[in-house]
Amino acid sequence: MNFFLLFRDELTGFYKSNVMLILWLGLPLLAILSFLFFPANDELPMSFIASSIISGIGGFLAALMLAVHIIHEKSRHVYELFLIRPVKRSHIILAKFFAVFLCVALASILAISLGFTIDHLFLNRFSAQLFKNTIESVIISLSIIAIECAAGALVGVLASSVIFGVILVVITHNIASLTVLLPIMNKATHPVLMAVLSGFLLSAFFLITAIRVFRKKQF
Repeated sequence: MNFFLLFRDELTGFYKSNVMLILWLGLPLLAILSFLFFPANDELPMSFIASSIISGIGGFLAALMLAVHIIHEKSRHVYELFLIRPVKRSHIILAKFFAVFLCVALASILAISLGFTIDHLFLNRFSAQLFKNTIESVIISLSIIAIECAAGALVGVLASSVIFGVILVVITHNIASLTVLLPIMNKATHPVLMAVLSGFLLSAFFLITAIRVFRKKQF
């Protein structure tokens, strides 16, 4: 089976799920609520507030959704039937990763864009710095979500029960957030570049590990 067919099937399944429905509606709502409770200013733009909340909640739910989905498929012996066909095991993991990442990334970009709009309309300003802050917020948010999705795939492959999987997702959630946000909190020279590099390296590590473990599974 072609990778893109797998990806299309996974994407269709995930974006119609109840969790994604919550994210499509909930993340923009969170952006509005964060504006009401944490008013933006020149030093702390709305887009950054929104991205911090969105990447934390959206990334965690993405990892949890992916991990639980794989655990349930293992428990129902889905892969025994699936792998009778000429399907690469790596394609199964990658299709799930990209499908969840794309869904959550789009929901996050929508919510952060709403934060940018609120900055512009309610504070009556539009500047190159505001636009730059928004782009940086999107990049940081996507880096965290990428790590969490990759970690969710690894947890799903490793965990034998949902409870154990949830515990591992909580641990990886903290690792992902700290990895990306620490350079920013410590005011590193190039915090956004560090966020992208950390996101890429840690996501690649989790995905490669997940694929290797999945290949050794007996189905």
